[in-house]
Amino acid sequence: MLQIRKDTLSYRQIALKTLGVIWFIDGLLQLQPYMFSKKFATDMLAGTAQGQPHFVLWTVTKIANFLAPHMVAWNTIFALIQLAIGVGLFFKKTSKPTLALSFVWVLGVWWFGEAFGQVFSGNASLLTGAPGAVLIYGIVGLILWPAKNDQKAALNRASHDSRRPVRSIGSVGVLKEDGAKILWAVVWVVDGIFQFLPANSGKGQLSGLIQNQANGEPSIFAFLNNHLSSLIHHHGTQVSIVLGIVEIAVGLGVFSKLQNYFVVIGAVFASVVWIGIQDMGGIFTGQGTDPNLGLLLVLFAFCLYRFRSEEGDMVHYGRTVELQTKRLSDNPSAVLRNVG
Repeated sequence: MLQIRKDTLSYRQIALKTLGVIWFIDGLLQLQPYMFSKKFATDMLAGTAQGQPHFVLWTVTKIANFLAPHMVAWNTIFALIQLAIGVGLFFKKTSKPTLALSFVWVLGVWWFGEAFGQVFSGNASLLTGAPGAVLIYGIVGLILWPAKNDQKAALNRASHDSRRPVRSIGSVGVLKEDGAKILWAVVWVVDGIFQFLPANSGKGQLSGLIQNQANGEPSIFAFLNNHLSSLIHHHGTQVSIVLGIVEIAVGLGVFSKLQNYFVVIGAVFASVVWIGIQDMGGIFTGQGTDPNLGLLLVLFAFCLYRFRSEEGDMVHYGRTVELQTKRLSDNPSAVLRNVG
């Protein structure tokens, strides 16, 4: 008997709309007064390139200097683009072209706004947002990019293996679940390796990194940062090594039978980092441009989570498979309505 999660596509819509909400929040954050000032270009944008290889430093600085004289006009455009992406992801007819637009925007922001998420700086860390929050926007968007026909693809995949229902959101996208898992593994394993860098695992480095996050933050976040910094002050190297091992395990664990467990561990880990260290991206400081990496990793985890099969949530196909296939060819909309 073939079994297909009829709510898998609904979960995909939840993920798509959540991504849209985050993009919309980014657009609102871009409307903060600081973003319209020259300092946004000369200090924030150009500042991300400091300590980076020459080609990153040169290109990012050039763009920042180009934008600075007309920052009000440029920032208005930046905000409108992100607001438009957020709104576009809420509607079925516009979601696909909106995702395409977001990919172009992601590449530009990852390069010129985040300086490649600091991955070439020698001190990149998941704790501070590497490999760049906007890159995960693109990855999640790619996972949510629809197959030629999501519902028909779900039927076809289920027909090849009746023992494995379509469960995760990634399984109905163009990358399929294996592609999504590979991207998850790359992000987490690379970040785990970064955690062993001297800039992150050296004596006092980790506590100093966390303490620096407190600058300009509201008292509650400053308290969390300072408390965590003090807690690990004398054990920074050991904690950094443990964090690196956990991150690598979370990345590789999705290829095991315990996929859900590692996905949940990753989501919990990302949530703790997002609140306790990344301070929700500094969105309450007046200078935060996005919620930072942690929140996006939680959404990424949602796309990989395999939901349990329940009898009431399944569409069953037994001896009527051939009949359903014929009906699909005769009247696709009627059959797909039953599945979706």
